[in-house]
Amino acid sequence: MWNILVVDDNFLNRKLILEILKNKAVCDSAASVQEAIEAYKLSCQQNKPYDMVLLDIAMPEVSGIEFLKYVREDERKKGILLGKGVLIIMVTAYKEHFLKSFDFGCDDYILKPITSDVLMTKVEKYLSGK
Repeated sequence: MWNILVVDDNFLNRKLILEILKNKAVCDSAASVQEAIEAYKLSCQQNKPYDMVLLDIAMPEVSGIEFLKYVREDERKKGILLGKGVLIIMVTAYKEHFLKSFDFGCDDYILKPITSDVLMTKVEKYLSGK
């Protein structure tokens, strides 16, 4: 089973994603960037790093892009060349954030509303070899 972190401030979005992935992945969820950073650190400390992060970039207080930058910087410091997959979850209204996310190492994106077919296709694309 894959190990995935779901980061979204909306409870219903997190619940939907967890439900879609329940038979394929062990998922942790975070409602804020700070919670996501803590979960990420803990997974690394326990030697169970996430295979993928599903990240809402339009988070209140601190943008999801800040978490993306944190993850990619941590991977760089550790000498990890091919880091974990990061899929951005977004609505079309956030085009500026979308473009920035690729500058900071996003691998792909999923538009809201999320459907199980699209989510599973994207996740399997990046994790099928794990």
